[in-house]
Amino acid sequence: MKPKNFIPAAALALATAILTPPAAADTGTVTAFVNRTQVTADASFGGCMAQLSVDPASILPVCGANWVTFSCTGDFTDQVRAYRMLDQAQLALAANKQVLVQFTDTSLHNGYCFASRIDVVK
Repeated sequence: MKPKNFIPAAALALATAILTPPAAADTGTVTAFVNRTQVTADASFGGCMAQLSVDPASILPVCGANWVTFSCTGDFTDQVRAYRMLDQAQLALAANKQVLVQFTDTSLHNGYCFASRIDVVK
């Protein structure tokens, strides 16, 4: 005989899954100088990256040290937008201007966080 308050395990698991919010993605922002840009022939780091003077891992520890990827391979954004972001990093490097870079820890290329936004700062 089942107790009056008996809840089948499957129903309990379903209720827990529905009521538990999904893990939130963390987003970080740094203002930094671009020290280097990189374009690679393979997809190991998303095809293009920028090395920053402020370490993204100091904001989001899961990020690889010093670099962000723009995902020029097209995995996390379209390739045209990725190359435009790389253009912004190269502009800042050439003009010795700072950039504001926003990045997320849910989209990684070999441990390096994806930069979803880059602003060149005057």
